[in-house]
Amino acid sequence: MSEPHLDVLHRLLQHQGYTLALDELAQACAQQPDEVCALLSQAGSIAATQAQITALTDAANLLCDVHARAGADTVLSLRERLDRVAGALTTALAQRDRATAALRRTCQALISTDIALVTTCDVTSAAGQPDGATTTTP
Repeated sequence: MSEPHLDVLHRLLQHQGYTLALDELAQACAQQPDEVCALLSQAGSIAATQAQITALTDAANLLCDVHARAGADTVLSLRERLDRVAGALTTALAQRDRATAALRRTCQALISTDIALVTTCDVTSAAGQPDGATTTTP
């Protein structure tokens, strides 16, 4: 795959137990445009919220480290910041969970069509494969 966004889509689907047949993308989009667009949108949402989660987790860890070394005068300010980061992290986790559930529903809907754009794969054996996935029957 030469397109970075398709690489991200492929990896996200793989992580959820699906494999993507890029050679079927144009046909699938022609026959099921709403489902394909939903799939792309949901994968983008998952990638964006995962980036938020990573950044917020790093920020929380940084604030905790500073808090552990801070004097009494800065502790309250740091706790307020940590509370805001924790709230944003909770929101991002919920958004990712909703997008993941929607992605799974969309994958199942695409699997039930005649187009083999998305198929299920064995996640446990996917880690050891060169392309990361082993296709199984839907």
